[in-house]
Amino acid sequence: MINQFISNKFTRSEHGGMTVEAVLVIPILVWAITATFVFWDAFKTINISQKATYTVADMLSRETAAIDADYMTATHELFDYLAGTEGDNSLRVSVVSMAQDPDTLVKSMSLEWSEGVGGMTGHSDLSVLKDRVPDMAAGDQLIIVESVQEWAPSFAVGLANYRFREFAISRPRFAPQLVWDSGDGVGGDGDGGGIGAGDQTGT
Repeated sequence: MINQFISNKFTRSEHGGMTVEAVLVIPILVWAITATFVFWDAFKTINISQKATYTVADMLSRETAAIDADYMTATHELFDYLAGTEGDNSLRVSVVSMAQDPDTLVKSMSLEWSEGVGGMTGHSDLSVLKDRVPDMAAGDQLIIVESVQEWAPSFAVGLANYRFREFAISRPRFAPQLVWDSGDGVGGDGDGGGIGAGDQTGT
């Protein structure tokens, strides 16, 4: 009876030590608030990087003249501005086209050119892009924009530095193709490590 009385009194008691409770709860509360901020910042960075990449792809799809290294540099600066960071971002623009043999009706995909800026170099072949490019009709051309953005958490809450990679595809809108001007003429190799037309892979 005595034990039951003591037990009931203990469970109904509302007395406690605020200092002890604060010592136990405040560190957890601070970590939770900080972690929420860091996770939110990571998802915000992903969202902005995606939108900036699609913006660059849409801009390139509207070009009617050949683009060159200066244009790529300006595009990189635009991406930095849209992403809200400078110096830690890279871009790569590649153009692929689809042709079809009139006799065999076999389609072949070609890498017309590929150029990078901000530390990225152009692709030398289609091996990396082929599996990510959607099916195309004969005569179509696609503009592929790849971006890399470095991200580091503001506080140590269990997340490491991360490299966000985005991939956007668009089609030329007002011109039949997007041409690279290497400076020696239209369609040649550029300083970014790209290639000219003719690299083909059958599909």
